[in-house]
This record gives sequence, C-alpha cells and structure tokens, in this order.
Amino acid sequence: MAHVLISCRAFITLVFVLSVVGKLKGRPAFRGFTDSVRALAPRLPAGPTAVAVIATEAVIVVLLALPRTSLAGFVLATGLLSAFSVAIAATVRRGEQVACRCFGAASSAPVGPAHVVRNAFLLAGSLTGVLCALTAGGDAGGMAGVTTSLVFGAAAAGVTLLTDDISRLLRPLRQEG
Repeated sequence: MAHVLISCRAFITLVFVLSVVGKLKGRPAFRGFTDSVRALAPRLPAGPTAVAVIATEAVIVVLLALPRTSLAGFVLATGLLSAFSVAIAATVRRGEQVACRCFGAASSAPVGPAHVVRNAFLLAGSLTGVLCALTAGGDAGGMAGVTTSLVFGAAAAGVTLLTDDISRLLRPLRQEG
C-alpha cells in the first residue's frame, strides 16, 4: 500500500504543480485561464474564481508534499477535480467550444471527451490516494521501492499532461474529397 500511496502523491502533486506554474507563467496564461473559467463556469465571477482555483491547487501541492497532511491534500484534490469534471462534462454536453487552459496557455484545444477521461483518471488517482492514506502503513521497501513509486507517479502525470496530444493521435484521420 505504501508504494501506491507514494505513486499517487507524486502523480497528483506533479499535475497540480505544473497546473499552478502554467497558469502563473505570465499575464497571458492567467488571462487565458480566467477566460476559460468564465466560459466553463459562467455563473461564477471569473477573476476571483480563477484566483481561488490556483490558490487551492497550491494548497493541495503543499498538503501532498507532507506525509502527515497527504490525506487532507487528497480530499481537497478530489473535491476540486470533481468540480472541474462537472464543469467540463457540462460544457461538452452543451457542445460549446471552450479552450482547455487547465495547465495555462499551453493548450488551445477545446475541452472534449478526452478531458472528461483525463479528469476521471485524475479522480481515480486522487481517490486511490485517499484510500491508501487512510489504510497505508508500513515500509515502502527502501530506496528502490520509493524510486519506482515516484517514477510511476511521474509517468502517470506525464500521460495526463499529454491528453491533448494523445487524443489527437487517436482521432481517425479525416478523408478529404
């Protein structure tokens, strides 16, 4: 269980670190994220909501970085990811074209089914982290076990961050004419 907990901590922490950094990379990145918040959650004030999301993501990173507070980090991450999932799924269901700025200005691809799947993957990692944090104990198997767990978590984060590229690769080629 300790290996899985370490992997989940690495996975979710890396995703949120890169998310915060991407959104705060500069004014255009923050502005793009704020615009996507406006489109994804039109009933909420975009500026304050964008700031609250970034602050919450930063708090999640800190909580997950510390073993004693990882459960709280996973619970907070699960709540935030659930809210993201609802907003993205509703946007996809309405058929609206809203740029995904989940990681700042890095992508201009509109949210779609791939983003719903991505969020389900993130939620699975976060919920697994909650369960492991509640039940984990014991040894992580020394340095080799910790290293393997960290690599697995980083790989999961990498796949998550490449959602747009992977979905583009999996789309059938359109025939012209």
